[in-house]
Order: sequence, then C-alpha cells, then structure tokens
Amino acid sequence: MVRRSTWISPLVPAPCNAITVVVVDDDTSFRSGVAANLEDDGHVVHQYEDPRDVPSDALDATHLVVSDYQMADIDGITFADAVHARRPEVQVVLATAYWTIEMEAEVAARASFLRLCRKPVDYEHLHQLVHELAARY
Repeated sequence: MVRRSTWISPLVPAPCNAITVVVVDDDTSFRSGVAANLEDDGHVVHQYEDPRDVPSDALDATHLVVSDYQMADIDGITFADAVHARRPEVQVVLATAYWTIEMEAEVAARASFLRLCRKPVDYEHLHQLVHELAARY
C-alpha cells in the first residue's frame, strides 16, 4: 500500500477556490506569464493589453484584476478606481517595477480593494495574494 503525504509546504498556499481573473499589461511576456501561473492554479484568466479593451461583461464576471501600474494612457490607480466604482467587491493587484513611497500611500488609501506586487513578479508572493483574495469568495 502506498501512502501519500498530506503535508503542504507553508510557502505554497493550499488550493483555493478557483476564481476569474482579468490580467492587464502591455508587456506580453509579463501578461502571459502571470496568466499561465494563475491558470496552473485552476483559475480562469482573461488577458488584455490595454485597460480600455476590457469589456464591461468581463469585469462583471471577474473576482480579481491583476494590472500593470504604469500604462501608456492610464495609470493603474485610475484603472483600479474605475474597477472599484463599477464592482466594489473586486480586488485589484497592481504590479510595478517603479515602487515609490507616494505609490504606497495611494495604495494604502485604497487598502480595502488594492494591493501592490513588485516586478519582476515573485510568483510565490502573487500566489499568496491570490489565495488570500480568493478565500473571500
């Protein structure tokens, strides 16, 4: 008889509820990398290059948005605020390589729905964030 271990590493969250995630970033490799990692965890992921391309029905069906902070025509905070105005229960994770104290203050003021994640992404940290946020559903 083969006995399987039930031990789960504390660094890797236990499987969580599958959620629908919208990933927005003009960097194709970042966007597809995040999407692939989230899909590997069983989540449904929709990818968009520009926040203006995200259809309303996609936002209506999503639980989480992962977006770049610095985009061509709109910054991540403005996009997060727009998502929150439409769907207050949706959580937003902004990824950025340009972390500043001012940015932290903006995010802290929106702590009920907004988190920051550094680029290059530490996928373990991203998995923990998604697990934490998915547990709300």
